[in-house]
Amino acid sequence: MNQSGRTLELDSRAMAVLDAVVRLHSETGKAVSSGLVERYLADAPSSATIRAVMKSLEDVGLLEQPHTSAGRLPTDAGYRVFVDRLRRQWTFRRHEVPPGMIQLAERSRPGPGGADRIKHLARLLSLLTRNISIIVGPSLEAVTAVRLEFLPRTLNRVLMVLTLDDGQVLTRHLDLAQEYAPAVVEEASRLLNGRVAGRSIAAIRKGALGGVDLVQTPVTRCAAVLADQGRTLIDQIAGQDVELEGVSQVLEEPDFQDAEPLKALLRFIESPQAIRDTLSLLQGSSTGPFGVWIGAENPVGALRRFSVLTSEIELGGRPGLLAVLGPRRLPYQRAFHGMEILRRFSGGHPPVPTI
Repeated sequence: MNQSGRTLELDSRAMAVLDAVVRLHSETGKAVSSGLVERYLADAPSSATIRAVMKSLEDVGLLEQPHTSAGRLPTDAGYRVFVDRLRRQWTFRRHEVPPGMIQLAERSRPGPGGADRIKHLARLLSLLTRNISIIVGPSLEAVTAVRLEFLPRTLNRVLMVLTLDDGQVLTRHLDLAQEYAPAVVEEASRLLNGRVAGRSIAAIRKGALGGVDLVQTPVTRCAAVLADQGRTLIDQIAGQDVELEGVSQVLEEPDFQDAEPLKALLRFIESPQAIRDTLSLLQGSSTGPFGVWIGAENPVGALRRFSVLTSEIELGGRPGLLAVLGPRRLPYQRAFHGMEILRRFSGGHPPVPTI
C-alpha cells in the first residue's frame, strides 16, 4: 500500500525486475538496461524476457524510458511499489543490516547527553544513510528552567546562565549600560531566578520576567535591565532544536546537475522553522514506523524532486522527529536501517543485530 492508500499487484517476475531496476539505478544513477538486470538477478530469465517485463512495467507507469534505445528508470510510482513492499516485509528484513553499519554506528555513537547530542546523532544518521539527515529535537516550549543566574564579571558586564531540565546549559555575556555593584546583581539574579525556576519556556515567554520594576529600588532596576536583555536568549531557544547534516555529500550526486532541484533544496534547508513545520506535517500523516514521500506525492512543493523519510525518535524522554532527505533514488533499505539504529541508540538500546 502506498502513502495514498493505493495498491498495485505484480507477479513475482515483474516484482523481481522492478526491484533490480530500483536498486541498480540507486547505485549507479543511470538508466538500467535489460542486460544489466539479467546479470544482477540470480536464476534470471533471458534478456528478451526481461525486456518484455520492463516494457510491461513501463506500460503500467512503474518504469520510464528517457529516450529510445536507452535503459529504464523507475517512476515515482515504481519507487512507491518498491518501498511499500519493503515496508510490508520490514518485520523480517530489519535484521538484514548491510555489512559495516553496526560497526560504523558503534564507532560513531554519541555519548548519553550533552548539548551537542542531537548534532552528533544527525551526523551519525547522515553517515549511516549517505544522505541528508535532519533531527528535530523535542519542542522546547515545554522544557522547564531549572535555574537562572547572572554572574558579575565586571561592574557593567555579567554572564547569564540558564539551566534547563533537559540538560542544556545556555550562556550569554550581557553588557550593561551602567555599572551595578556585585551585591546588587546577585540580589537581582535571585529575584529573577525566583520568577523563572520551575516554569516552562512557554510560560517564561509569556511574561515571567516582566513586572520586576514596579517598586523602584537599585535591585529591581538592575533586575529589569537583566530581564530585558535575558529575553533575547529565551526567544532564541526555539531556533536551536534542528540539526541537519550531509548536505555537501548529497550535492555531489548527479541528480543536482540541474539547478532547479538544488535551488529548491537550499530554499528548504535555510529555514529551521520550515523544516520543523514540514516534518511535523509529514509525520503527522504517516502510518507505520516510517513515513515515506517520493517525488510528486510530497505535499511540500519545494521537495517534489526528492524523497523524504520520517520517523519519531525519543530524545531525553521527550518526542522528537528524524528524517532522511535525498534524491528519489536514495537507498531506501539502508535508510530504514539507519533510522532504526538511530532510534534504538537514542532510547539507550543496542542496534538491531544481523542474523
